[in-house]
Amino acid sequence: MRTTAVILLGCFTLGSASLVEAKKNDTGSSKSIAECGKHTRVVQRNDDGIITAQEKRKHGCVIDVQALHPTQSAVGMDAVQCKAAKITSKAKAGKLDAYLLADNHWVPMVRGPGGKFYLTDHHHLSTAVWNADIKDKDKRVYAYLLADLSALSENAFWARMVKDHDTWLKNPAGEDIAPSQLPKSIAHLQDDPMRTLSAWVRGSCGYVKCDPVGTAKNDDELSCEDKFHGSATCAAADVYFLEFKWGSYLASVPDVKEALGQNATCSQQTPLDRNCLDEQYDRLKKALPAAMKAAAAPDALRVLGKNAGYNPTERPGIAQPRHCK
Repeated sequence: MRTTAVILLGCFTLGSASLVEAKKNDTGSSKSIAECGKHTRVVQRNDDGIITAQEKRKHGCVIDVQALHPTQSAVGMDAVQCKAAKITSKAKAGKLDAYLLADNHWVPMVRGPGGKFYLTDHHHLSTAVWNADIKDKDKRVYAYLLADLSALSENAFWARMVKDHDTWLKNPAGEDIAPSQLPKSIAHLQDDPMRTLSAWVRGSCGYVKCDPVGTAKNDDELSCEDKFHGSATCAAADVYFLEFKWGSYLASVPDVKEALGQNATCSQQTPLDRNCLDEQYDRLKKALPAAMKAAAAPDALRVLGKNAGYNPTERPGIAQPRHCK
């Protein structure tokens, strides 16, 4: 989904804080973070158009992931498995709340008709929290409200969501879907192997996404310039849903389809099907060289356009670690 511009202001403080500390409101040492609800306020941007970490902490809230309504139909379950393992590890070490309080882990959402909260980014993180080996009461994330659209009718709401690029109304096959066909909860998101492959290609700098200034990076994320010592030309991609669009393009490449084979998806369940995902991983790794070649091909530029981060230099593919923690 669309990356929301944020700033790393105060990350150290928020990253080292915990929900336990936040709940010390009873002793007056720290203000607690409220439950998301009808009183949750829309956050404000600063003069640079940035939603700061301080603003999120001030007006943000905490919400059960099952109360978040997806605005896309699928995620890459391989990435979900990786994040779920990390969340489980953080929980066992007593560091889960600090991890979720970090600036780049706050979840953006909008309030829609009926007061429902719709997730506009971080579908993978939210799904990972749901699938992590933690207590149900801990399957919550910190969120901030981008807009209150609850006064709109259903039709007007979805028209606004499309206009604002806050929803991806396609299924994993690339077919258009109606808003009513979106999953009703995080637990019902589908798996899209091409979304995973697209993320691997991006991570290998097969295409280059330049995040807006002030964007909070993912954990240990390196830029393509870092990885290749400035040899990758970074064309500022300004295409929404970039990973999905690259996934759709890669799905149309015969060599990629042949390498991936049929029936590569893994259904979501709790816990995730490790055996299925291991088999999928092997297929994706086999398809990665063809995907990297396709990413650098002129057809990619022709199909996706000049603003999609096209990198004409073919790079070696780097698969995500099989069992990350």
